[in-house]
Amino acid sequence: MSPDAADGYDLCRIRDGIYADDLVLAAVAWLDVFGWLVEHPVDLDGLCQGLGLAPRPTDVMCTLFRAMGLLEAREDQLCPTALARDHLVVGSPSDLTPYYGSLRERPGCRELVEVLRTGEPMSWASAEDGSDWVRQLDDVAFAHRITAAMDARGRLLAPALAQAMAEVSGQRLLDIAGGSGIYANALLDARPDLRATVVERVPVDAAAHALLADRGYTDRVTVVAGDMFAELPHGHDLHLLSHTPHDWDEDAVRRILDVSFAALSPGGWLVDHDAHINADTAGPLPVARYSVLLAHSTRGKCWSVSELEVFLREAGFSDVTERPAATDRSIVLARKPV
Repeated sequence: MSPDAADGYDLCRIRDGIYADDLVLAAVAWLDVFGWLVEHPVDLDGLCQGLGLAPRPTDVMCTLFRAMGLLEAREDQLCPTALARDHLVVGSPSDLTPYYGSLRERPGCRELVEVLRTGEPMSWASAEDGSDWVRQLDDVAFAHRITAAMDARGRLLAPALAQAMAEVSGQRLLDIAGGSGIYANALLDARPDLRATVVERVPVDAAAHALLADRGYTDRVTVVAGDMFAELPHGHDLHLLSHTPHDWDEDAVRRILDVSFAALSPGGWLVDHDAHINADTAGPLPVARYSVLLAHSTRGKCWSVSELEVFLREAGFSDVTERPAATDRSIVLARKPV
């Protein structure tokens, strides 16, 4: 890894973790999560029931706090660590709750309290129009802006993805919800015999076509408008999902995988490239912080490797494995049986 790439990853972590500190404020200054758990050690379901919280964002919160060393799991019960008991419980020996409470009115903090209580996402980047990012994608200007944003991240991460996939066979790539096609570009650069199709919704497909044309890839990449929840083009032996399932809830992720399985050629590979939570759901910390942004602004989260393995096997895939890609990213591989 070059020094420039390492610096870029650090800068991405700042952006990706932007909401995580507000979640700590919400838990301490509004919900008294740690004080309640001292008196009521319970599992995730019990915490949701006891404090009236929604499962998805509460799961994200608990993963963050485990990664931060504030919570630990003991026989399936969530227990505050000594660090949390000493500083984040009212009346504790070194009580910092008033210090945290002085910032409880931060907009991001108040929004995350609402997300925790309802499970519904806030508007993308806390925009005042109140619309979530899926509805905003219907706006051409927003679609081009978010595509450019994901393209910028992809320029940093795509080379490591291509290296991680070097031994994954395939000659026809389907880049599902591929945005600008930046990841397909990197794979094409590494594999002269590869051809690719990028599937995107309208109007993102137009933004993708323009970016691919500017880069001179239209002779090897086709852009098609499509719905990954309904049907995908057949005839591809390599499917790529890059930073896609993390925007969606469990039912939607399962649907994406089912549709991929139906379209993928027998013996072909599905590659999920993303920031994945560890199988024990206790980190890593940068991914846990990123998951808070997703819980705030989408219906998804950073899925754990263990959760994805269940979804993939139930969709019909086999040979599920994980391997590292760029810092904070990995690929989960799964094969469609012949």
